[in-house]
Amino acid sequence: MDFSLTTVQVNWWAALVGGFLSFLSPCIFPLLPGFLAFLISSKKRKSAVWRAFAFSLGLSVIFILLGLATGTFGMFLSGFRRWVELIGGAIVIVFGVSYTGLFTLPFFEKGIFIPFNREVDSFWSAFLFGLVTSFAWTPCIGPTLGAILTIAATGDTLNGGILLAFFSIGIMVPLLLAALLVDYVNKAMPTISKYQTQINIAGGIILIIVGILMMTGKLGILTPA
Repeated sequence: MDFSLTTVQVNWWAALVGGFLSFLSPCIFPLLPGFLAFLISSKKRKSAVWRAFAFSLGLSVIFILLGLATGTFGMFLSGFRRWVELIGGAIVIVFGVSYTGLFTLPFFEKGIFIPFNREVDSFWSAFLFGLVTSFAWTPCIGPTLGAILTIAATGDTLNGGILLAFFSIGIMVPLLLAALLVDYVNKAMPTISKYQTQINIAGGIILIIVGILMMTGKLGILTPA
């Protein structure tokens, strides 16, 4: 499909921010201390970060596959791209408004922590834990994930995969930093949690802006030529 470089860049940045917002979502971020305690059982911090990286890869595989599938589906709608942008933009706006707390989408309200039935003591067990957890987290991060998938539907297979790769990086980087600095994160949790509402509102506003730009076909204006 015919994508300008600027539009592609904006989409990548939107996906990256979407991943970060998902990490800070009220149904995942509060679970972080318990989650890290479960995932990071080793006293060796390097091993702990390595397993957190494996877990992130497990998450990324599922999200990227979703992106590839959505992008492929979008290719079949290439003749209706303007309609996809209009409808998709409206959907993103709805997700954004729900993220601000003005109303809730019941299916996206709760996060789920899956107690893995084996010890996470290796790269592959952490990777498998990530695969399993991705399905539990998908409803929770639905607004941001749905928004990025909606953008992916306006492109092609490769673009969809790349978008969700950036989305995954947005989750992976803060998760790795949290694993590396777990002691500081546990201390900072109460302070950060005080600003959860403001974080959600800011994230919702970003999604609303992206949705409006999609509907008006002006998404590329966010990146200077």
